[in-house]
Amino acid sequence: LVELVEAWEVSVREGSSATKKGLPDDIKQMLLCLQKKFPDEMNLDRVLGVRAKKEQRSAAEDYTELLEADYYQDMPILPTSAEMLGQCAFEIQENMRTYEKCEDYIQTHFMLLREDYIEPLRAGIKLFMQGRHSPKDLHVYTGVRVVGMLSTWEGVVYRVELPKAQIRSINWEKSKQLMYGSLLCLSDDSFETLIWATVWRRDAERMATEAQLDIRLPFEPFDDRLSPGKTFCCIENVTIYFEAYRHVLIALQSLRPTDVPFQHTLMSPQPEPIPPMFLKAESDMFHFHNVFASCEKVDAPVNAPKSFKVLQEWPPTLLQSLDIDPSQLAAIQHALTHAMALIQGPPGTGKTWVGLKIVQALLDNTREVRHSPILVVCYTNHALDQFLEGIFKFCERIARIGSRSKSELMKSRNLKELVGELQPSKEYFQARKGLMDRRDRLREEFAKLLETVDSHTVDAMSARALLSERQFQAFYDGYLEYLGESAVKVTSAYEDADAVDDELWDKMMRAWLETSNLEKFAPVQQRVVGGLPTLDQLKGDDESDDDVDKKAKQIIDDAEEEEAEHEQHDRKLDVEQVEPKKPGTGDFCAEIKNAWLPYWDDHLDKMRPEMRSFNWQEEGDQLWRLPREQRRETYRQWLLENHHEAREQLPEIARQLERNAESRAALERDRKLELLREMEVVGMTTTAVSKYQVLLKELRPEVVIVEEAAEVLEAHILTALHPRTQHVILIGDHQQLRPSTAVYRLSKCFHLDVSLFERLIKNGADHVTLLQQRRMHPKISRLIRPYYPELRDHSSTSNYPEIMGVDARTFFLRHNSFEDDEGESHSKSNTFEANFISALCSHLVVSGYEESQITVLSPYLGQVRTLKAKMRRDPSIMNVLVTAVDNYQGEENDIIVISLVRSNRNRSMGFLAVENRINVALTRARHGMFIVGNADMLRGHKLWESIMNELHSDRSIAERMPLIDKTTGGVFEVKNADDISVLLDNPLHRTSGEGDTFPNRGNSNHGAVAERWAELGKDDKIDSRGPKGRDRRERLTLDEYRDRDRGSSGVYSGGYDDRASRARGSQKSGRDLHGGDAIRESRGRAEESSGNTYPVVEEEGFAHGHAPHPSKMEADGTHPESQLVPSKFGDASDNGSSDVGKRVGKKKQKPSNKVVMRWG
Repeated sequence: LVELVEAWEVSVREGSSATKKGLPDDIKQMLLCLQKKFPDEMNLDRVLGVRAKKEQRSAAEDYTELLEADYYQDMPILPTSAEMLGQCAFEIQENMRTYEKCEDYIQTHFMLLREDYIEPLRAGIKLFMQGRHSPKDLHVYTGVRVVGMLSTWEGVVYRVELPKAQIRSINWEKSKQLMYGSLLCLSDDSFETLIWATVWRRDAERMATEAQLDIRLPFEPFDDRLSPGKTFCCIENVTIYFEAYRHVLIALQSLRPTDVPFQHTLMSPQPEPIPPMFLKAESDMFHFHNVFASCEKVDAPVNAPKSFKVLQEWPPTLLQSLDIDPSQLAAIQHALTHAMALIQGPPGTGKTWVGLKIVQALLDNTREVRHSPILVVCYTNHALDQFLEGIFKFCERIARIGSRSKSELMKSRNLKELVGELQPSKEYFQARKGLMDRRDRLREEFAKLLETVDSHTVDAMSARALLSERQFQAFYDGYLEYLGESAVKVTSAYEDADAVDDELWDKMMRAWLETSNLEKFAPVQQRVVGGLPTLDQLKGDDESDDDVDKKAKQIIDDAEEEEAEHEQHDRKLDVEQVEPKKPGTGDFCAEIKNAWLPYWDDHLDKMRPEMRSFNWQEEGDQLWRLPREQRRETYRQWLLENHHEAREQLPEIARQLERNAESRAALERDRKLELLREMEVVGMTTTAVSKYQVLLKELRPEVVIVEEAAEVLEAHILTALHPRTQHVILIGDHQQLRPSTAVYRLSKCFHLDVSLFERLIKNGADHVTLLQQRRMHPKISRLIRPYYPELRDHSSTSNYPEIMGVDARTFFLRHNSFEDDEGESHSKSNTFEANFISALCSHLVVSGYEESQITVLSPYLGQVRTLKAKMRRDPSIMNVLVTAVDNYQGEENDIIVISLVRSNRNRSMGFLAVENRINVALTRARHGMFIVGNADMLRGHKLWESIMNELHSDRSIAERMPLIDKTTGGVFEVKNADDISVLLDNPLHRTSGEGDTFPNRGNSNHGAVAERWAELGKDDKIDSRGPKGRDRRERLTLDEYRDRDRGSSGVYSGGYDDRASRARGSQKSGRDLHGGDAIRESRGRAEESSGNTYPVVEEEGFAHGHAPHPSKMEADGTHPESQLVPSKFGDASDNGSSDVGKRVGKKKQKPSNKVVMRWG
């Protein structure tokens, strides 16, 4: 019954004709009866056309009211007050498999994307108002003031100042706080009203010295509420990055339904494939001389056809003459002959290689029919650089748009650099000069207005504007009368009122108002801190210096975590950041020192009743005869009239400056278009695509190729299309990472994380899957076979060299150590795994690997930070790359070490339950892969069960990892970092039990506590000829290695004979077909109880094989026991000791200063 209902629901999502027409009444009645009988198992609302419940129509789980959304072109992009302050939410619809109307298609993606950034803001504001917000998510700044306004190349910008005490310990060179594009929420009235702004420029030096940064209003150049004199509370939510959303939302809002191409393919189930519009039957002859030149077989029985009609059947001799995988050739054919082409490339199958061949074929054969360059879009800057570098080998006419390239080659092809080399035309200079002159005039007017608004005195020019000519003359005469006999000195310098300057006017005002300080009469409102208690109140009690130091240290720790997160952040963004400019390089800044004056109504409310009816203009020429209070009130009214006359002009001047900046941007855009039209290929990231929408609409690329398409939100790709788009090629793998969303609920309930690539494939659109991988050794690729049943290994992957330092190509080290407490961090970490992996990396480097050959991955940024901190202690592994799994898709390395992290009593798997992430983590290695984790946590998960069963088949999962001593060639099984530390003879990796917290057995340390005998294991019977002889090696734990010397009779001190273990250890084990990995029959046996198929490693000492005793030693004597590492938890007889010691009957050993060695 449940399956039946699910099938009907799927048909609803797919928009099948049966459900569109409606179900027959008899079937409806039958289904309703079933629902009544089985209410828990069946929910027929979707099938019967009932709208989803309210809680299923919003991204917010907790809201006060569900609002109906306006048409997407009328919706505000910024959050409304109702959403933030009233905790309301707009109704949204899920990302459907099919759509009937294009308006619904755009509306759905616009609202989903908008909610993805608004819901974290809404939840953050709510927690903040309740005093329950996390400092990790919300940065709160109090006492923020406006101190200046700027006219820049982009428009009007505000300069604000933060209290230095709140930010004095932040390292602005590394911190992501207040970074370019961050969305800020400001309020000066206890968050009854909100002002939204974005960070426009954050100069590290200015922030450190002046605590000032520049902010910009997203959609209007001027907001009178953001006035000097007010103190604001400013909230920054760091869980979302508004700049990445803003441009896409603007682009979607400007998109008309008629602008969307391929509507049949995008919105219909099982769309029929059609060729690109420029490809006709009479003009489909393609030439592949350059495309196939690099992959022709030397000994091919026939020559590869170089030219043929691509819309007809391709020559069968191609596969005979080309060294190319059939699925790769099928992908090239599919891409060239389908208007909407989809190529799925599992890990290591050569997606990029295929993409390059497709680009080369299009460049060679469509120059005559294309009128624009090919647009190449990638999700990350790194992938874009790699792809463009590949294209550059056969096409140098490339332009890269975006500023975050790390490729030296592509930096020279950056659009900004290319435009700088372009000689501007005479018309350009004339137009630019006219705009610059206009800008300068506007700036002069802007400066005068700001000076007037900022002034708390009335100058002579302003007074003349307020008073009539007769009134001004009478006022001057009144002053002379006031001076009496001294007036002669004035009249000798100033003949009449027309000659009065600011110096004389200032003296006249001081005399008239009977004061020496004119500014004190400005009716400034008392400054209040908006929306929050003051910083001191937030602190509570007075802080001591120690408290400040502790907070400073915490901020430094936060900065380190932010540095770890920066890698992930950098993958997703490609926005032009504003670089700090030196004074005099184009920006105009007006410093604002004084508070702006209140409006007339506010001033009137604060006046005494008898003064409210006073009007100075009714007094005519008798201003000097007014009482002192009325004179001073007259001056206040002059200030207010003068202030607000100028203030009312500021919005219009700001808009004119904005329009001037837009005109100059359009002029520069024309130069860029002139250059881009001469290019063959234009490369951009998805974020750059949305930001440069106007440029793309004018460029109108007909061919769009998207790499990493399965990682890109559908809205991003939608904004890259336009009515003249004729050919779209999407390359990706929806079984790897999906698009990331800020709100998990939008992924789970509304399918926002389903990319266009995945949606079309699930709709039944024609696509090709690459089937042969050339990256992973078969021992590694076997683990993902359940995920890709048809994936094959190229023969070259079996020829990789043996692994140095580890007697296994793939290995899963099981442990039971708990993950760390979260503390203030939202991410997870596991100290035991961090210690073990840092020691393992050190061992791999000692064994012969370069640091660049090793990469450490973890699903959690918290563990990435912990690993980096551990590995910084050892200079030999400081340059080993440690990164998050999500940041490493598309990358590969010889050795991959994976830290799974999760180990808890709740059996919460977190990211480990996401199959896409598992897939990415397990497919990055070429030669060897080592996993460290708690295997018990993974039981019950279908994919992990399959992976661990496969590892168990050749004993590649156990509680001890077989490492090879480079000096002796011996194989030693290690259980934790202390074991490896002894093997390395390196105290840097000793942990003293740190991180060894085991469930159900207290704290116990099973680390090695023995000396490392450097010469043990060198026996003539051990084949140490290198990797080829590895199958004859015998394996020991370091405890067994130590116990070897406790008697020469081959008997343990516990009384057990080791002959059986020696016999087992000496057995030759088989080797696999692809690289000679030993099948480790001697490592543990399968657990028979509870039907478990995982290996249980024998922990008793007698259960492991032992290396034969050395037959010869060169010396006899005593040696200091300087390398003996005592256990943190005492010896075996102590309470809480390991079960190992108890079962083998080890006796408590007395510590000694020497170890006597007898040579036999």
